[in-house]
Amino acid sequence: MSTLQKDVSPAAPRMDPLDLGPYVIRHLAGSHYVLDVFQNNAAAGTKVIGYSRNSPNTSNQQWMFVAAGAENPGWWYLQTKMSSNLVVTLEPYTPIEPNLPLEPRPLFMMPKDPKQTEYQLWCLQSTEKLGYWYIQNKAHSSNSQTPMVIQLSGTQSAAPAMAGPISFIEFEKQAWGFVPMLPLG
Repeated sequence: MSTLQKDVSPAAPRMDPLDLGPYVIRHLAGSHYVLDVFQNNAAAGTKVIGYSRNSPNTSNQQWMFVAAGAENPGWWYLQTKMSSNLVVTLEPYTPIEPNLPLEPRPLFMMPKDPKQTEYQLWCLQSTEKLGYWYIQNKAHSSNSQTPMVIQLSGTQSAAPAMAGPISFIEFEKQAWGFVPMLPLG
């Protein structure tokens, strides 16, 4: 081969879509509640809660990660397996004073909205416990802001799911595992 001749690599093979669900998303702390669309309600505005895992499995406790597209690489919609195609949405929040600490905000199910992507997109950040992750919202994801991650507002059944400031000290309260839903048969 001549030094003037350029070696061109073949194009990378096209990847099939990733298998990103459905999963049951299980809380690490305490009773191991799972994320649940309250009362299996497919209406916009329904809250997300922590609840005991249903048996048999129900679609309001099954979740899929849906890629946000080329304009938001590494970010995902967290979509219910229910027929509604709703996604987990952080209640929008603007602090009155920029230096005040962020307060936990509730999570609701809403249709995808291009004007609300920062409140509807999520990514995973590792915790110190293997197999458990923080689920971080895009709204507070810059280096100058404290990341907001999914947590439960309490330890009781049906406690509302919230996004609150990340804690590396009490990470168990904000850590989530993903249980794949295996096909039957």
